[in-house]
Amino acid sequence: MTISASLSRSKNLNSKFVFSLSSNYLKLNNTTRSFANIMSPYTTSTTATSSSSSSSKGQLFKYQDSLPSLPVPPLNDTLNLYKESIKPLYANGENDEEFIKYSQIIDDFGNSIEGKELQSKLIEFSNNKRNWLSEFWDNYAYLDYRDPVSPFVSYFFSHKIIPNSKIENDQILKSTVLTLNILKFMKSIEDESLEPELIKNNPFCMESFKWMFNNCRIPGLKSDNNLIFNGKENRFMIVISNGYIYKLKTHDEITDEPLTFQQIYQSLLKIKSISINNGPNKNPIGILTSSNRDDWYKNYIKLLKISSKNKTHLNDIFKSSFVLCLDNNSPITIEEKSKNCWFGNGFNRWFDKPIQIFVSQNGNSGFLGEHSKMDGTPTLRLNDWLVEQVSKFKFTEDLINNGESNKEKLFTQLDFEISNTLKDNIQTELVKFKETTNSLDIKTWQYFGFGKEDIKLFKTSPDSFIQILIQLAYYKYTGTLRPTYESASTRKYFKGRTETCRSVSNEALKFVKDWENSSIPIDEKLKSFRNAIKSHGQYIKNASSGLGVDRHLFGLKQMIDISKPSLIIDEFFNNSMFSYSQYWYLSTSQLSSENFNGYGWSPVVPEGFGLAYMINKNWLHINITNYKDNAFGYNVNEMAYYLTLSLNELRDALSKESIPAKL
Repeated sequence: MTISASLSRSKNLNSKFVFSLSSNYLKLNNTTRSFANIMSPYTTSTTATSSSSSSSKGQLFKYQDSLPSLPVPPLNDTLNLYKESIKPLYANGENDEEFIKYSQIIDDFGNSIEGKELQSKLIEFSNNKRNWLSEFWDNYAYLDYRDPVSPFVSYFFSHKIIPNSKIENDQILKSTVLTLNILKFMKSIEDESLEPELIKNNPFCMESFKWMFNNCRIPGLKSDNNLIFNGKENRFMIVISNGYIYKLKTHDEITDEPLTFQQIYQSLLKIKSISINNGPNKNPIGILTSSNRDDWYKNYIKLLKISSKNKTHLNDIFKSSFVLCLDNNSPITIEEKSKNCWFGNGFNRWFDKPIQIFVSQNGNSGFLGEHSKMDGTPTLRLNDWLVEQVSKFKFTEDLINNGESNKEKLFTQLDFEISNTLKDNIQTELVKFKETTNSLDIKTWQYFGFGKEDIKLFKTSPDSFIQILIQLAYYKYTGTLRPTYESASTRKYFKGRTETCRSVSNEALKFVKDWENSSIPIDEKLKSFRNAIKSHGQYIKNASSGLGVDRHLFGLKQMIDISKPSLIIDEFFNNSMFSYSQYWYLSTSQLSSENFNGYGWSPVVPEGFGLAYMINKNWLHINITNYKDNAFGYNVNEMAYYLTLSLNELRDALSKESIPAKL
């Protein structure tokens, strides 16, 4: 979204999980790296230092062996940072008695034999492992999560419009261009010619790119599986239209080259025509992937038991390279486009695939990503490049009308056999999906004429600026600050995914209070602002280096021997503040691209907001989501209002600042 993902997203769950969309931005040395300018996957990015040919075999993973292992932070460092992070959460920093009491428990835990033993166990566990966290994380944060992946876990990108382009208003033409370029990107991963990412000359882990294609999440009992298949043995994609599912061949069987433009175009045109003539599928299997994972597993088993044909069809979906959805709608507003990418109608989808592309009748396109094996930065790179290719595409009639026609039928419909019980279950899930998605709200906040370049003129980190802006807006709206999650990428480590940046700090609390206090001079307010910016920058730097709080504390909990009760361990981990400080009222993350008009995900607690932001050259974007019916009565439109008010005030004050301070 930025999104590592899974928390208490349903209204009946407590805060069990830590949301980290998806490493949803790259953060290193307090600098944000956007993929907006990465062009062809075959060209070296502007930050790469390698002089090797980008088309030679072995580029993609050439730095993997040299990547450092994820560290286990010193226990006392984590506990001291933890104390600092929770202090402003005690009645907005004013309940000192409770803070002092829990601080003593934290110190006692750090000095206790039990606390030191947990640390020693974690260090021992990490020995001979390049990433100790990966042993737990994919299951804990994703595959064990039982609520629906859509709309609660997956994240979306909405592609920008390509103006004055024939392709933009032609669903099948645009789908063909997207498909062929996706196949090019897939090939660059297969032959490892895709250029690896280097941020400030530091290589980033590319391991997750292996999970981009020919991959699927598969329902399981209590915990799902995620399997990857050999792409060269499964040269086909899945197309979903009007609720029907089709298997479409993508490569020539002899040459292993992608099919021609005309072959893909004609096949998609025929699929669309056949599906429309058949009328909407009355029993769309795809809706089952939107359900509670235990319910989906039960229906999955029913499908397998009915016939071997169902098993073959399901395996084809699992093994397919990616999914293309041809939607029978024409979203106009930014919110409508975002909703279509976020969840759509539910039945023209297969939510378990990590790469799912949508194209509407009016040509609007977008992406939805299943989150369990891959965070947002790899799919950002793919989608950003795709939109670039679409914008460069030059249409000529001979591409689709060169006098030739497909000599063979390149697609087959996956016609499932369904029992009456499954028919009833499908109808039940259709109703549930509509109820769930209707309970959510979205507002796309965009601020034009002010962006990354303007923020830099204030000698301020753009990412820290947005984080503090969000805190000010929320404080204006609610009169308080609450736990805020920001995703920090740890991809500089082998198999690194994300760590939490806790954006609420003592400095942030002082700033918002000072800013709203009319008796404090503007110079003092700006001083508080810059202290808050500096504090945030330091935390994000620590988190990106694997030295945050949340993943380390999570690792320590995994080392607990439940057969040996301990009072100090119980007092430390079961304190109400321990849970509250991970209850993310604000779930935030950044992925920036000039090629998107939207990106986002769901709120992760019933009373919270999902805030997915982009910091582009000359404009800002925050997709705001929440539950319409929440305990606090908060509204996405009102949150957007306070964002605008806060930014106007900050922009005006910083513009008048005579000598901007340097951080």
